[in-house]
Amino acid sequence: MKYLYIDESLDENLFVVGGILVDNEQDMLLAYRQFKKSIDSIPMTRKQKERITHEFNASLLDKSFPQIKRKLLYKLNVFDCKVVYASANKHNIKSQKEKEKTYIHLLSRIIEIINEDVIVVTFDSFGNARFERDIISAISNYKNVSSIRNDLSFNNKGLQFADNVCGVIRKHLSGNDADDFYKIIESMTINAN
Repeated sequence: MKYLYIDESLDENLFVVGGILVDNEQDMLLAYRQFKKSIDSIPMTRKQKERITHEFNASLLDKSFPQIKRKLLYKLNVFDCKVVYASANKHNIKSQKEKEKTYIHLLSRIIEIINEDVIVVTFDSFGNARFERDIISAISNYKNVSSIRNDLSFNNKGLQFADNVCGVIRKHLSGNDADDFYKIIESMTINAN
């Protein structure tokens, strides 16, 4: 069984849906715990540490703690996983409805390229029950999807990895990856476009 954790990242030009495809969920959770322990040696205040370890949020790490983001990305090499994504030009997306359709379309492209019999899909919650039902309805139609669910990223370690890789991919595609984070994940990355 494979586990797919999905998030999205956008800027003024690009809309990226992506995440990680994990062979063994327990190995991923162990890598996450090891990663969390490894940041103890990084100097920061107790308040900063609490904020960061509550959720390894990509925006926060990009802005204030790139060394922690680098460690998180290298941790992906410890367990069997692939980074997967699909992207679209955001100039063609004018409304919230179009954004939702594009998200489902991009996620569908990712599901279509995964040649695995059973996939458990977890996507980051939007707080929009109708849209989340639409995602679940559309993706449940794929024969290789065993189940699909939404979760809050601060509750889900896989979604925290997905959040960070998705942002890295968007910055790379935009030519905005000043920290060269994409090089860390490049060899394990699959483009579903």
